[in-house]
Amino acid sequence: MKLLIVDDDRNTTAALSACLTAQQFTVDIACDGRTALQLVEATTYDLIVLDVMLPEVDGISLCHKLRQQHYHTPILLLTAKNRVSDRVAGLEAGADDYLTKPYDPSELIARIRALLRRSNTTILTKKLCWGALQLDPNACEVTYHGIPIKLTPKEYKLLELFLRYPRRIFDRRTLLDRVWSIDECPGEEAVTTQIRGLRRKLQAAGVNPDPIETLYGLGYRLRACSEQSSQPSARLAEIMQKMWHEFQERLQQQLAILDAAIQNLTPEQQQQAQEIAHRLVGSLGVYGMPQAANLARQIEQAIAPCASQLERQTLTNLLQQLRFCTAQFSQFPTFPPAAVTYDSPTAITILAIDEDLLVLEELQSAASFWGFRLVTATDPTTARQRLQSLNPNAVILDLSFPHAKESGFTLLAQLQRLLPEIPILVLTAHSELSHRIEAIRLGAKAFLHKPATSAEVFQALNQLLNRVNNITARILIVDDDASLLSALQNQLQNWGLQVKTLADPLQFWQVLENSRPDLLLLDVSMPNYNGIELCQAVRCDPRWSQLPILFLSARGDADTLHQALLAGADDYILKPIAEADLRQRLLKRLRPIPVTCR
Repeated sequence: MKLLIVDDDRNTTAALSACLTAQQFTVDIACDGRTALQLVEATTYDLIVLDVMLPEVDGISLCHKLRQQHYHTPILLLTAKNRVSDRVAGLEAGADDYLTKPYDPSELIARIRALLRRSNTTILTKKLCWGALQLDPNACEVTYHGIPIKLTPKEYKLLELFLRYPRRIFDRRTLLDRVWSIDECPGEEAVTTQIRGLRRKLQAAGVNPDPIETLYGLGYRLRACSEQSSQPSARLAEIMQKMWHEFQERLQQQLAILDAAIQNLTPEQQQQAQEIAHRLVGSLGVYGMPQAANLARQIEQAIAPCASQLERQTLTNLLQQLRFCTAQFSQFPTFPPAAVTYDSPTAITILAIDEDLLVLEELQSAASFWGFRLVTATDPTTARQRLQSLNPNAVILDLSFPHAKESGFTLLAQLQRLLPEIPILVLTAHSELSHRIEAIRLGAKAFLHKPATSAEVFQALNQLLNRVNNITARILIVDDDASLLSALQNQLQNWGLQVKTLADPLQFWQVLENSRPDLLLLDVSMPNYNGIELCQAVRCDPRWSQLPILFLSARGDADTLHQALLAGADDYILKPIAEADLRQRLLKRLRPIPVTCR
């Protein structure tokens, strides 16, 4: 909780600040009304303790002005003026309470807690819980299964903030404003240090998993408690199951139309049947039925006007096989997670060498989110053993190993000599220029100073490996098949991409301008404007001349492929789409976002 004291008496503010800080409040001090107004505009406070006799702007006027500006934070007037008329004036100006000097510190604390209880924004007396982890604001005590956990004041305030606002994401700048007083002026690395210390103490107490979730590129928030973690998954499963049932209904309608068209292939029926079969190639592939998608492709290619009896029988057989194949799926197929595995052709393996187990654990928990497989070693000897059976794409290396006979510099030199093609990122607490120069001389390609976040580490690796920052990449998919769009959107968002879908090509240019994607996925066959025409329109505008464009299409003939590439396409992917293939091609075409190493 953050409080503002407004009083021009330094002795009073020093004593009051010490009293409140001992109760785990964060305190800012203003010596006059003008400074107080500036602080209120720049910082969020939970309560203001305000003197009446102030230079320039008195406390009553300041209180009245704040209320006129619809400032609803509780205000407690603390003053030596004890006449009834003074109390009346203060309360009518908008104060929530009035306490006269001299005061008893215990009474002041009780009044502050009472005001905070009545505030609409928080309930101070309620114990804050995350599973068996409890924080009691009244006793300023944190326990796990009833056993106290000793935290520093900053660690306590951080934990209290996360527990009070479990759905809110706090960036480091906001945490500095809420937990540190304005006269401390720390850097953002102080937040990382305190959160790391808090995590270490919670882990030592047996709290598992880590209650503080790191949202890479955004900040921190309270992780969903394990007792509740199944609820979002259940909700997601419910949504996917509903989407699957809707697709099944459309599928049966489409199969019925195909059946009727095969019996009498007039030109109109032929066109309709081909369009349906074409859409099914993409939809069935995305829903995890590649065999059914291949059957749909064969139907599309086999449909012809004035077909002979034999050709119609072939189509009928293909349709029966398609019905049988799709009937095998009674519920939504379950796919493996998008995280890259070691055996995958797109696996990006990183060897992290560091004696700090907490650093390794933090990197390990975030690695799959960024598309990496992380192998760890806690000393140079273990690292060499790992390298005997491992061919990593990059190495993260600390320079300090106090419990080993050699330093990281020795291993860095050896790695550069034996494996010069593997980029090495130095991640170390040593920030001196001499260490940086020595690391560069020995072959390091990037240098990060601890404490560095996992996001900063993996962004730097993405740059070294010429990979995309999947947190910020925006994808626009244009396809008239709603089922394909929905499934693709879920799949790509699971990889961390920001996805915008469009089923109506008539709205293409407006959506392109508004969404400003980093990559464009186009279908070929669409009503009104086909994908090749849209590609040509994009390439004719100099602003979009460098935008990566990929085609996702069921049409695999050489003529269509030639037209797409001639129109300016960067790649052409056939439906049904293999997930690993699609991911690899997207990462190849998305340009890496520059990263600045600290």
